[in-house]
Amino acid sequence: MVKVDIEIQNIVLTVTYKDTEFDLEELAGILKGARYEPEVFPGVIYKSKTPRASFLIFASGKMNCVGAKSMKDAEKAIKELTNKLKNSGVKIKGKPKIKVRNMVASLNFHREFDVEQIAREFPNTEYEPEVFPGLVLRLDEPKVVILLFVSGKGVCVGAESITDIKKAAKKITKVISK
Repeated sequence: MVKVDIEIQNIVLTVTYKDTEFDLEELAGILKGARYEPEVFPGVIYKSKTPRASFLIFASGKMNCVGAKSMKDAEKAIKELTNKLKNSGVKIKGKPKIKVRNMVASLNFHREFDVEQIAREFPNTEYEPEVFPGLVLRLDEPKVVILLFVSGKGVCVGAESITDIKKAAKKITKVISK
């Protein structure tokens, strides 16, 4: 079995505070470095430094968290932001509901690929080297997209867990070792 190195590059999550609405003007004043330009974007843009993550905060009590490289970092950034808001007097009821929407990971298969052959032999692939140098491989289970490159490197997008990424990498190693 081929060893595959997996490195998470980005996690996208939605965060929902039940029965909560945010005053975006107020939040922009509370959060140091936050940007709020309602004529450009209908939410507050805020970046936390440690752990590194960016937030898009909406009046509805929902926000997106992007840029974390691990679930631990994402959860810590969300917890710290929640505490910062609560400590500033923002009314938040209970813990936020967190859902992973997308994980992006780089993959290293430690071998080169004949992407043209893979494209000919396997369904759910797209390969147009004039447009994009990688092979696009769509998996049904887990439901992810893998970009494979001749170099033996790849990118997995659309995963909702590290388990999905590992399953996808395992499937690809089976496909390419035939």
